[in-house]
Amino acid sequence: MMKTLFALAFFSLFPGAGAQVLVRSYFEAGSNNASEGTFLMHSTGLEYGLNQYVLAAHMEFGMISNPGNVLTGVHVHGSRSFPVQGFPVDVKGHYILNRFSDLMRETNWGLAVNTKKWDHFFLELGTNFKTYALNRHAREIYDTEPADSRLRENFNLIYTFSGYLKPHNHQWNIGLSCTNTDEYMINQSTNPLFNLQIKYLIRPELTVFLDSWYKSAGIFNISANYFGYFFRTGIKWEL
Repeated sequence: MMKTLFALAFFSLFPGAGAQVLVRSYFEAGSNNASEGTFLMHSTGLEYGLNQYVLAAHMEFGMISNPGNVLTGVHVHGSRSFPVQGFPVDVKGHYILNRFSDLMRETNWGLAVNTKKWDHFFLELGTNFKTYALNRHAREIYDTEPADSRLRENFNLIYTFSGYLKPHNHQWNIGLSCTNTDEYMINQSTNPLFNLQIKYLIRPELTVFLDSWYKSAGIFNISANYFGYFFRTGIKWEL
């Protein structure tokens, strides 16, 4: 993890010819059944792109009503773009750490394929491997052995289906998504999130965005899967 962050910092300072460095930062506020009221989070990250490759690292910090953790999430992903018989696709691998509790953490890693082949649509499908794990403090409280402190979910389906009012590269756009993934969490496929997106390109290198998210309780969800709503606003700034 630290090697990835140092690499991104180095590439940002010395991007090289043809490279793109993007800063993405936002605030998020909302409520769910684990927040004990309104929560406020902040996320910031760097994305480094060169030719068909992208490497990115993001971190999330709890500001209000967090579970006792200042650093609540880490998301690292890398992708490569290439055509498959003339059909443009991105293949992306991800690792996500979600510290949603002071007793338990969640990790996700997996692989997905997405495309923006059509001007008004974005599609993504993939698979994910999730692990819930008790931390040392929880194992001491409940007298649990490390071998018995993990719950794994393998080969979970991940998906995103998005539709947009304007083409992807338009100055402004409004979109609606149905997905089971977000920056720092991946739900079971039966627990979808619905996302209304608004973006506006202020300058060629600067985009502002506002999202509203809603997650239904879904079906077959275990108690650790929270649900609720939140709003997110921030910027994407190409350096």
